[in-house]
This record gives sequence, C-alpha cells and structure tokens, in this order.
Amino acid sequence: MAGPPKHDCGMNPCLPDRLFLSLPNINCRTDITGSIWSTQIIPLWNKVRDLVQGPEPRTIDSITEALLQANHIVVNENYEAYQSAKELVFNILGWQTMLYRANNLARTTDGFSILDEMDGYLGETRLCLHQSSLAGKYDLPSFILGFGMMLPQKNYCSFDDTEDRKLFNTTKLVNVKEINAHVLDKVCGVKIQWVDSLSCHLELDRQTGTLFLYRYASFCVASLQSKSQGENPISKPVIQCCGVDASSSLPWANEADINDLLREVLLSYRLLFGQSRRSRKLFRRLRPFAQTPQELHDRFLLDICTKKEPKCSINLIEREQYDLVGDFPHLRSRLVRLNSYATAKKPHSVRQLWKDKRDSTAWLAFWSVIIIGSIGILLGLIQTVLQIMQYTLTLQQGK
Repeated sequence: MAGPPKHDCGMNPCLPDRLFLSLPNINCRTDITGSIWSTQIIPLWNKVRDLVQGPEPRTIDSITEALLQANHIVVNENYEAYQSAKELVFNILGWQTMLYRANNLARTTDGFSILDEMDGYLGETRLCLHQSSLAGKYDLPSFILGFGMMLPQKNYCSFDDTEDRKLFNTTKLVNVKEINAHVLDKVCGVKIQWVDSLSCHLELDRQTGTLFLYRYASFCVASLQSKSQGENPISKPVIQCCGVDASSSLPWANEADINDLLREVLLSYRLLFGQSRRSRKLFRRLRPFAQTPQELHDRFLLDICTKKEPKCSINLIEREQYDLVGDFPHLRSRLVRLNSYATAKKPHSVRQLWKDKRDSTAWLAFWSVIIIGSIGILLGLIQTVLQIMQYTLTLQQGK
C-alpha cells in the first residue's frame, strides 16, 4: 500500500468533489485525472504519512493544520474548505491503515462517517458509524476507538452477556477439522462475505450466518515486512503508528500487539482455508474480487488460501489444534464466537451428515451402523424373497 488507491478517485462517486476543495489550483470537474496524482495527491499522501509517523501524538486537526502550514492545502478562511481538508485527511488515514473506509455519500452533518461494510451488522469493531467533527481533536487511537474496537488488545473479551463471557474463558482450543471453511459452508450454512477493512476480519453476524473476511492479505505482509527489515522507526507503516504506549490505560493495542494481530490475520487464512483440501477447493469458488478491476486483485490471498505450502515471507506456525491464548490472543473473541456458532449447528440432511466429519470417531461409528444395518436389512429382505419363492415353488410342485 505504497500509494493512494487510484481507482477510488476521479469522478468516482465514492469521492465527491467536495473532498478536493482544499487542494490548490484544482478544478474538481476537470482536473482529477492521472496527472493530478503526481502533483497533488501523492505528495499529500506522503505528507500525511510522515506526520503520523512523527514522535508527537497526532490528531486529524493537527495533521490538517500542519498541511496548511506546509501549503499542501489552502482554505483561505473558508469553513467548507477546511472541513473538506479534514475529511480528506480522514479518507487518507483510512486508506493507509485499512481499518475503515470513509463514507463520503452519507454526509448529512459535519463530522466523520465510515461505510457500513457488514450490511447493518455492527459487532465489536463498529459500535457506531459516525463521529462529530469535534472528534478530530482526539489522538488517533482514541479517535479510531470512537468507531469501535478496531485494534483489540491481547485476550480482549467483547462479550457483555455473562454466559458468553463464561464461554470466552472456557474455550481454549479450536480444531482445524471443526472450523474450516468447508465445514462452515457445507455443514453450518455460513456465508462468507469479503470486505475491504482489516478491522472487520472474522466478524460473524449470527442472525444471518455471515462471516466477514478481509481480502487484502498482502497488506498484512507488507506491514510486517517493513517492521522486520529494521527500517528507521519514522518509516514504519501508519497502522503501527495507531497503537498506544505500553503504559496507556486505553483498552487498545500497542505497536507490538498490532504486529501480532497482523500475523494472526494471516494465520487465520490458513486455519479457514489452507490446511484443508476441501476448503482450498471451496475458496476457488468464492471469488473474493468479483466485480473488482483486475489490477486490484490480491494474488497473495489466492496463494495463502489455495496452496498447501504457500510462499510467505512471514513465519506462520500451523497446527491441527490452535491455542486461542497463544496463537490468536487478539482475534480470540471472534474465533470463540465462530467456534460456538459452528458447534451449535447440527446437520439437518443426509448430505450434511455425510459431510460433517468434525468428530471422525462418531462419524465413522454412525455410518458404520447405517451401512451394516442397511446390509442386514437387505440380506433379510433377500432371504424373505427367497423363502417366498421356495414356498411358491413347493406349492406348484404339490399340484
């Protein structure tokens, strides 16, 4: 994610003209073309990144002020242009962190809105979809937290219900055989929906049985590679700059947590798809980039989900059983919820019974009884028929 998502700009309705009111010497109706990227958008993108990576706590308001002082934007005491500049910064931060997508079409009042990517389902990462313009004065962790728990701490429990919290504390392991995509799809009836925001990954809407999965796996790899290559701290990925200090009391991830979360996201693709032959086959039918331009397809997602041994620069330790505390401490709540949902789903047809191999011993015992019983019934039926035929033959001979 080295630069802005070019496909979303121009006259695309996702980015209305008002976003560019603060850019100097631009006519939104005619100038948002290829040339504007090198002269206006990319320098602005890089400046926002540099400001976020700075040592001081950053806010959307302070970033906007710094852009003004550096003449990257011009507002001329125009309130609408100033709000436009803040909204543009908000969009850029969404692209750079991949935590949210700004909703630029639902602006009824001044403020910051994010897209509803989960069809009305909120979950722990979407406690609300709008914040007032006053939220622009908060530091980035507090600001993002205003929308929901997008960057959870280790072993964060999102459950309010007492029974659910008990389930969170008692669920220690998840088994690949019981929670892979093939079982979720064929036995549990779970529908997979791909989303563009990393924070929505593994959210489950129990009402509709929809599991939301992030589709840009290469973003996680790129962010972790930048860190592992020992680059200057000032050039670390923006998402890692959105963590809190280790001493903070805010229920939010620190930089080390964010790195671990990115690894967990990558490992979850292996858990759901990569470690099961049927799940790898299923992925090929899911079409995560349907109706998306070819240049925006993430080929690494295809590799990590469809290859038994994918080439990945990030070390991922695969297991048949994953310890949630050790392997998925940041995604723990979501996997507990998904595991509970899958466990509660029982087969409702012979076909589902045949596909449900979560308990291989019980599956083998059940079908052995069915097959042996069927053979016994068939043999009994044959014996009865033969006896009837013999009796009939005897009667005919007696005549």
